[in-house]
Amino acid sequence: MADSVKWGRGRKEDFVQWARYELERVRGERSRLEARWRDWLTLYRAPRKEAPASIPFEGASNRIYPATAMALDPIWANLMQTVHAPQNLWTVSPLNERWIDAAKPLQDYLQWLDLNVLKMWDTDQRVFLDMLKLGTGIYKVSWRFEQTRVTGYDENLQRAQLLRTINRPTVDHVSLADFYLPPEALNIDPDAQAGAAWCAHRFRLRPAALARLAKAQEPFLPNYDAEATAMVLKFEESAPTEQTQRQQEHDKFETSHPWRREVELFELHARFDTTGNGIEDDIIVVYHLPSATVLRATFNPYTHGRRPFHAVRYLRADGFYGIGVCEQAEMWQGILTDVTNSAIDKAFLANAPMFAYKEGANILPNESIFPGKFWPMTEADDLRPLFLTDNRGLIDYQVLFGLMQDGVKQRTGVTDLRMGNVGALPSRTPATTIQSLLQESNTRFDLTIKDLRLSGLSDVGLQVLQLIQQQASNVVNNPDGGRFVELAAMVLGQPEGTFVQQALALPLEPLEAGVGIQLTATSGTNNKELQRQNFLALMQLLTQQLAPFFVQMAMTAQQAVGTPTGEVAQSLLQGGVELTTRLLEQFDIRNIEDIVPNANALVQALSAPQGAPGGAPLPGQPLGGGQPQGMVGATGGAPV
Repeated sequence: MADSVKWGRGRKEDFVQWARYELERVRGERSRLEARWRDWLTLYRAPRKEAPASIPFEGASNRIYPATAMALDPIWANLMQTVHAPQNLWTVSPLNERWIDAAKPLQDYLQWLDLNVLKMWDTDQRVFLDMLKLGTGIYKVSWRFEQTRVTGYDENLQRAQLLRTINRPTVDHVSLADFYLPPEALNIDPDAQAGAAWCAHRFRLRPAALARLAKAQEPFLPNYDAEATAMVLKFEESAPTEQTQRQQEHDKFETSHPWRREVELFELHARFDTTGNGIEDDIIVVYHLPSATVLRATFNPYTHGRRPFHAVRYLRADGFYGIGVCEQAEMWQGILTDVTNSAIDKAFLANAPMFAYKEGANILPNESIFPGKFWPMTEADDLRPLFLTDNRGLIDYQVLFGLMQDGVKQRTGVTDLRMGNVGALPSRTPATTIQSLLQESNTRFDLTIKDLRLSGLSDVGLQVLQLIQQQASNVVNNPDGGRFVELAAMVLGQPEGTFVQQALALPLEPLEAGVGIQLTATSGTNNKELQRQNFLALMQLLTQQLAPFFVQMAMTAQQAVGTPTGEVAQSLLQGGVELTTRLLEQFDIRNIEDIVPNANALVQALSAPQGAPGGAPLPGQPLGGGQPQGMVGATGGAPV
């Protein structure tokens, strides 16, 4: 069990006041930023306005041009396809010779965890959408442990009270509006430059769910304080968060019903002097802000010592928060909306003439003549049309509209090629030119992918394995924590499963010191077509270069048996086979033994005594020489 905080005299009261001040300070200082986030959500959805406009006339066009969504959706699809195009989301590489055998099995194990436990496709969809809309997305990597009594079916299919246990690593999306840190901080890690002294995750639970969760944490973590939980359960929120309300407005939902009211809590990760001796400790506190109540306070339970949150940004800015597509396209969408509505109004007025008629003409009062508006004039003919506008200036709006579209494309980087529209190119543009344009357009987006690869998602993969490594040896607080290590042998088979078990269950050194974990996707060009080309290049390499090399080294070793030249040829043959095996492993080729020759068997055959013509082993004799396995010497007993 993670150690509970033993507060020094007066330190808990000091923490409560400090936490309340810090949370209220951040809420007040970033209120304008949160209002912009909500406006950007509306900007992306571009909802239809219910009431028509009254300027420049009653019933004027009041539509919103969805420039932000048109720019964001292709980028979102491109990022998802690029990141998840390889089957293995993460690539594991050894940092020293002790981890060579375990690196590739650990990579395959991470792939199995992704598909069956973590479900990174769903999580990445939500995080990337936050990142593209608001500029910043937040991951949370933690270990979820809940042990509760439920009603279910036993092995005899009879309804009974069962103990349900959730015990697994998780990678969750934290909404940016629910993630708090000081405005002066530039990094979540407190040890980084301008690192945050604290950060917090706001979450809401139904009263019944909170009451159940408060008693479901042991033995992994201490349960919530019973008296504090009973008091906090009386504080139910009267309305959803402002962010949730805006989302419900877009989805046309009504306000929450009274029985759906929830209790709002903060999971606060902070460095705080808990004893008063001047030394700050890393603590995690479940805190209720309205009542200033601490439900649970523990030291950081993770042996890696880091916080579980990781930020990814579309484009980095001066502070912690990044720049998203909505911020880039905000001005252009406003201009395009005004131009679109003006063009629609102009087209409507140009095709809806009013009429002027001479006073005393044969026009009856309220006579309906399209469109129904009459202007009596003393100097007019009997009846003539009267236009407030005409079509002569319509071409100006088209030119202005095109200029605005070009502006938003340059700002967001979403060109016609990225949107799949090649109509803007000349009809005989060579394929190489189009490929070069696509690569050039990927430059800005490759920056985002590289940021994901070197910081965000790479840290997520590393912490998942670190948590499994920790829980595998945490048999006291989590008796079932080693189940994921045991699954490795079942999933990977042998000997790969054994390598993973040895690396995670009996670590000779910390995981981060033995392997490097990075996001596999390297750029926007990493797609299925590139994989096909790489596979063809691999086939050409094996058949045209490596195969003749193996034959040549085998012939040299056979002809120069027992000489330095033969020994060098045997070493080169073994090294070539080993390197080829590693290469095929990186391409996820499973049946390597069917492709690469067995170097050990070849070397044994080449160095065996020449018992038959042509150097072949004697009938019934093993490749390494001597008597066949199982034969017993004349003196009996031990094999020769």
